[in-house]
Amino acid sequence: MERGGVMTRTFVIPAVALLAAAAAAAGPPAGWADCAACHEAITASFPASVHARLRPFETPAGVVGCPACHGDPSQHVESGDPSSLVRFGEHTAEDSAVCLSCHAGRGLSEWPAALHATEMACTSCHTVHRQSTPLSRCGSCHGDMVALTTAPSHHPIREGKMTCASCHDVHRANPGALATSQRTNDLCTSCHAAKEGPFIFQHEPVEEDCTICHAPHGSAANNLLTANEPFLCLQCHELHFHTGLETIAQTGLVTVGGKRYPNVLGEHGYQRAFGTKCTQCHTQIHGSDMPSQAVTSGGAGLVR
Repeated sequence: MERGGVMTRTFVIPAVALLAAAAAAAGPPAGWADCAACHEAITASFPASVHARLRPFETPAGVVGCPACHGDPSQHVESGDPSSLVRFGEHTAEDSAVCLSCHAGRGLSEWPAALHATEMACTSCHTVHRQSTPLSRCGSCHGDMVALTTAPSHHPIREGKMTCASCHDVHRANPGALATSQRTNDLCTSCHAAKEGPFIFQHEPVEEDCTICHAPHGSAANNLLTANEPFLCLQCHELHFHTGLETIAQTGLVTVGGKRYPNVLGEHGYQRAFGTKCTQCHTQIHGSDMPSQAVTSGGAGLVR
């Protein structure tokens, strides 16, 4: 602006910047030194946690630091009696009520009906004084599932591209704590949309349940399959014409749709079928809009 013929500049400091500067200068919350005098191990790691960054205007009661969760420490400091404080060692519903006084959103209204709520509290999984990884939290109870993430075929959890929470929402009351209240397949296709269809000729598991063929936590078979080909396919397609009775008898014939045809794998089709993968011919295994030219029963052979 111009004042008395002299051009001057006015700088406006955003309110956000002022708040950030005030927060940085505030240092540890009140009473911190009293707690740290005895609880040095806990208070040493606390500054790295998200709770340490809270300021009074961000909490319902305007209280931060240790008193925000544990209550007024004055009586405990004077007498040494811990009963005056809120303690979280028992992992009870009362413990969770303290957490829910701030964390009431994000679907937590379903928490009382969730499977985890019956035997656990928030502090069973959440480390409020320090940071932790989701894999280590879940693995403390679900070690068998976490172990599967080391299998040759696995979701990229250990690589840091996913977490358990990508598929599971432990705060909700869904079966298996899945992050969907709909079909399991809806959860899978939220990432694997190309496999969803709809297709004119659709493989039944795509409509029913992806876990019929896939082991989501990890597998020794490729593509998270529950077994290697052709053994996986033969669990449902037991009388497949490549491996049926006529093939075993080495007649060189197959019966499809009530008609007999030469077996495309020849007289020794049985041995050859077990030495190859079904998907070498049945390439669009999830489904296709193109009918099969080799199968007369509705064109649903998924051979493309």
